[in-house]
Amino acid sequence: MEILTSIPVSVYPGDGMAAILETVNKRIARRAYEIFVERGSVDGHSLEDWLDAERDLVIRVTPEITLNDDDITIEILLPTLDMPNVAVHIAPHQFLLSSDIDEEGFQICQVIDLPCDVSMDGVDAEQNRRMIRITAALAKSRK
Repeated sequence: MEILTSIPVSVYPGDGMAAILETVNKRIARRAYEIFVERGSVDGHSLEDWLDAERDLVIRVTPEITLNDDDITIEILLPTLDMPNVAVHIAPHQFLLSSDIDEEGFQICQVIDLPCDVSMDGVDAEQNRRMIRITAALAKSRK
């Protein structure tokens, strides 16, 4: 019988989200320029170059969001077990799921917009094999 263990995923406040997104956008821009040059520096394909660069560098995931009276749960299936330093950055309306760059040059960088405010204190994230589960307490509404 196999024992399943969960690994805690680091949770950070959202104030670092902009810097992460900027770094990823710079990587994509550099790769898009490389694609532009490889294609012979022909103008008119900048959107295609950008989208190709994103596919070359960033792993997109599809979150499954479940909401109940007290909390929100987000489950994300990763494409591989070997993504280094997966982390969740939290803001009241968004999560950013990110990772370091892996050996093949890929990284996870995905903003997840939330349907409600969450408490900044009540977030837990764990990884069990390829599944990341993030649970957050809903913010108390002001009356």
